[in-house]
Amino acid sequence: MRKNSFIRFAVAATAVAVLAGTTLPANAAVKPANKATIGDDCTAASTGKKAPGRGVDGSDLTCMAVTTGSFKGMNKWWYADVKPLKAIDWTIPANPGGYSLTADAITNSLKAEGLLAATTSVYKPGAGGAVGLAAFQEIKGKPEAGMVTGIAMTGGLYSNKSTLNLLASTPIAKILREYEGIVVPASSKYRTLKQLMDDLVAKPNAVAIAGGNKGGVDHQTIGLLAQKAGVDPTKLNYVVYSGGPEVITSLLSNATQVGISGALDFAPYVTSGKMRYLGVSSAKTISGIKAKTFVSQGYDLVYGNWRGIMAPADLSKADYLNFIKVIDIMHVSPAWKAELTKNKWDNEFVAGAAFKSFLEKHIPEINAVMKGLGI
Repeated sequence: MRKNSFIRFAVAATAVAVLAGTTLPANAAVKPANKATIGDDCTAASTGKKAPGRGVDGSDLTCMAVTTGSFKGMNKWWYADVKPLKAIDWTIPANPGGYSLTADAITNSLKAEGLLAATTSVYKPGAGGAVGLAAFQEIKGKPEAGMVTGIAMTGGLYSNKSTLNLLASTPIAKILREYEGIVVPASSKYRTLKQLMDDLVAKPNAVAIAGGNKGGVDHQTIGLLAQKAGVDPTKLNYVVYSGGPEVITSLLSNATQVGISGALDFAPYVTSGKMRYLGVSSAKTISGIKAKTFVSQGYDLVYGNWRGIMAPADLSKADYLNFIKVIDIMHVSPAWKAELTKNKWDNEFVAGAAFKSFLEKHIPEINAVMKGLGI
């Protein structure tokens, strides 16, 4: 009972975090210095005025005419000393999928806002993200290197008994929350989530369920959903793949019968009639995705995958401050808002020291969830 109580607490904490971070900052009204946040309007008469401590990590904002990007020529509370990045060398700790999509969205947004010139990406899949993290933590002397991380990695490190510490790298920002979708091939007998869960209650290994890495968000979500239905999650026939594309291939080839991944991964296949959603893990229905939530179908679970950015451990203080300022600007930009809308993501933003504090709390919570699921 104590174990289940902690799992419920951790899931509830995740849901609160999800719902707390869904609103983009408003830029419409002029803000005084003592209430300014990045991207807020200021007046030409206030040009050069400082807003002490109002920026990320307690840095200063300055009222100025923005010189690049979507806000060019507008008077905004901004970082007077911010410098565009020359080239981010991304480490993607998985095969193409959610992590690479996130890196691409960041890249596209930064380029659109004049904050980045170029990028490269190297894929390092394996061991729940441990292979990628190990490679990334060997990087030295590259202040613009970056790695996309998320709940799949924090869970994957635990389930693979990795000794690596994510916090040995430099936390930059948590930037989004993505929700999970459960699908079946169009030919499946399952029309509703309840039909599937009823079969799993009768026989937990009744179907092969395709998902991402062991201990990742797909595994966590289906395990927690099984618990809500009264199913022992350790008895599920969970088949591990490296990401959404391989999950989709397994379903289309009939190697597995049920798939779980980021909800948007399946959207083209549902639209084309090849698959059918059984449910999504969000608190409310997702715009553009014709699927009922778990909650609306009687399963009290809201669970989402956060993603964020890490930098190398040897990042200098000056390079660190510039990196978090660049990402802070990005997260209020129209380009980033468009990426959030396109990918059905929530804008859940925490940067710098606040992101580090989040990880220090989140990692032991996820470890407890994993232990409770027997993963």
